[in-house]
Amino acid sequence: MNMCQLAVCPWLKIISPSLDRKFNQQVERWFCTTLLAATSIWAPTKLVLTGDRSLLGESSSGSAATRNMGDLYSWLAPAIEHGCMIISNHQTYFDWIIIWIVSYCVRCHGYMKIILKAELKHVPVFGWGMQFLDFIFLKRKWAEDKQTFTDHMQRIVAHTDPAWLLIFPEGTVICEKRTAISDKYAEKMGLRRPEHTLLPRVSGSRVCLSQLRPRIEFLYDFTIAYEGLKAGDIPEDEYGLVSMYGKCVYPREIHIHIKRYPVADIPDDEEGFSKWMHHVFVEKDKRMAKYYELGHFPRDSAEDDSIPQDKPVMHITKPVAADNLPIEMMWMWAQFMAIMIPARYVYGAALSAIISAISAIW
Repeated sequence: MNMCQLAVCPWLKIISPSLDRKFNQQVERWFCTTLLAATSIWAPTKLVLTGDRSLLGESSSGSAATRNMGDLYSWLAPAIEHGCMIISNHQTYFDWIIIWIVSYCVRCHGYMKIILKAELKHVPVFGWGMQFLDFIFLKRKWAEDKQTFTDHMQRIVAHTDPAWLLIFPEGTVICEKRTAISDKYAEKMGLRRPEHTLLPRVSGSRVCLSQLRPRIEFLYDFTIAYEGLKAGDIPEDEYGLVSMYGKCVYPREIHIHIKRYPVADIPDDEEGFSKWMHHVFVEKDKRMAKYYELGHFPRDSAEDDSIPQDKPVMHITKPVAADNLPIEMMWMWAQFMAIMIPARYVYGAALSAIISAISAIW
């Protein structure tokens, strides 16, 4: 896929930026399909999705809610149509892959834009490819990252495609070193010390949302937890990418709780947004505590008294696999070869012409 991007993208950027964007959306679908295939073979886990009634609107109750509660398309309908911003806790480096796979489930995997740490762009194949896909790589230093944020967000909002922007406000996966830094900062600022997350970094999320406000209706809050872990475990130590894809050590279930917030209700000023984000992560930390207690996110008032008795949490379980993965992979490779075979002859002819011209000069 890197070869395909190298063969096509430089020319398309000059000839038609619009076609270049469409082409890279298709390559993004190929990347996600490849990741899904690899996961279904080496780490065939199961997705357990839960969501409160915010996903169906304030008026959702009775038969309408019952009818739609098992339909992920209903949960994410505004995001499918208009795009969205997703914030999530960061447990392992597999988090962004599983959220990308969630977007695959509603056929939006060609529109994902993920904010990742700068080191990942140097990973062979996937890191190189994600640079073409305009993923956002940050050094986690706001003075250096601010312009990167601004440039990428301007490109995203310049187009009508329903972009899905994923950001991890914690900035990195949870670990002992980062937990100690987070706890020290919480004590200094008089904030609640989280037990199962890190304190969120606010500046980047605020810039992203301020740019996306005219485009999107909702911000989606994902809380991720991995089966088989206890409170205090370091998820990345157990379920890192090498463990999952190299050693076939993977969780049998990955739990994701989804909640959505109307963008119009989220403060835009720096102080208000900071308070809002910290409140979201306090809720997230409490939700993680319940997960470690129950082995799943709470689903009704019997498991969590903050859940209304008449509005139990919605629930979907599905394997991480495509319905027609062999056909999808065959179609992907057919498209790939349809591009690479003509490109080979075009580049070969161009190279021959250049060599002939140089020979004639000499």
